Formats: sequence, C-alpha cells, structure tokens
Amino acid sequence: MKKFFAFALLILTVEAMGQRLSDKEKLLIQRVEENYEEMLGLLEETVNINSGTLNLNGVREVGRIFEREFQTIGFETEWVSLPDSLNRAGHFVATKK
Repeated sequence: MKKFFAFALLILTVEAMGQRLSDKEKLLIQRVEENYEEMLGLLEETVNINSGTLNLNGVREVGRIFEREFQTIGFETEWVSLPDSLNRAGHFVATKK
C-alpha cells in the first residue's frame, strides 16, 4: 500500500511541476483509482490474518488468498513445502507463461 501512495504522490508531483503525463501514465492512474476500494479490501483481508512467521496456518491462509487472486488473472500457482524441521509454512509461487 505504501508503494501505491508513493506512486500516486510521484505522479501528482510530476503534474504539479508542469510535466505532462503520457497516455499510459494517465491510464495507470485511472486503473488504480477504479480498483482502489477492491484493493483496499484485499489488503484488509490479508492483514487481519495472524500470519507471523511461526503461525504456519496463518501464513498458508494468506497464501490461499493470493492463490485465489493470482489465478483470477491467469497465473499458475503452487505451494512449495519445506521440511518440517525448518518450522516454516513454505513458499507461495505464482507463474505466468
């Protein structure tokens, strides 16, 4: 979310300095604005899950949310498990060919 606000601030600063935005930049801003509430909801959904490093179930639950979202936009997803001795949930991997 910080990156979103930093990007938005950058765009506003560029505009304020008299530089014109390209059509692609204007489209990007429009898309961010159109999807703001949905993305805020996704952020809220994930941060409200206790997913600290040692909460393996919580980490996997967040992974399932991102799996759902990445599959929606055409990514193949997988969960890479780690040995139990490491006491870690594993890694979520999303790939688009």
